[in-house]
Amino acid sequence: MTLAATPVQAQEVIDSRREYNVKAVSLYAFGRYVTWPPASFESETSEFRIGVYGPDPFGETLDRIAQKKKIQERPIRVWEVKTPEEGASCHILFVTRATPPEVEARLIAALEGKSVLLVGETPGFAERGGAINFFVHGSNVRFELNADRAMANRLSLNAKMHSLGTPVSTNR
Repeated sequence: MTLAATPVQAQEVIDSRREYNVKAVSLYAFGRYVTWPPASFESETSEFRIGVYGPDPFGETLDRIAQKKKIQERPIRVWEVKTPEEGASCHILFVTRATPPEVEARLIAALEGKSVLLVGETPGFAERGGAINFFVHGSNVRFELNADRAMANRLSLNAKMHSLGTPVSTNR
């Protein structure tokens, strides 16, 4: 019985790894295609912060990107976010699907109007107030884009973001 389940579990691990590799690279790309107000950085040389709220699904992928790359000429720091207050000091905050709905709602409310690109991966996340929501379509990772939410957070989106994302708006 155990041997029969092993190939299926291995396939799930491979699929999940690929999904989160694509999402990690996408988070890096978002940092290149979004402009933050200068006041969202402490100085001209301060780091670009990517936060992960919930169990980190990226393994070492996002950390490796941060070690090798820069976003807008800034070093990248990836860190685990535990409170909405910590989330407010990020430039990009990724909210994992393991985050309970009530906590997700508190995060969205706490970050409203803050210059944080709020990215999630649960159905309806962008409609509930996130700026970007990843979804899997067939074998591809895609994203929904709530441009109104990004603009309300004083973020400027490059035309490439608009062309790649599926537009959605907030349900309020």
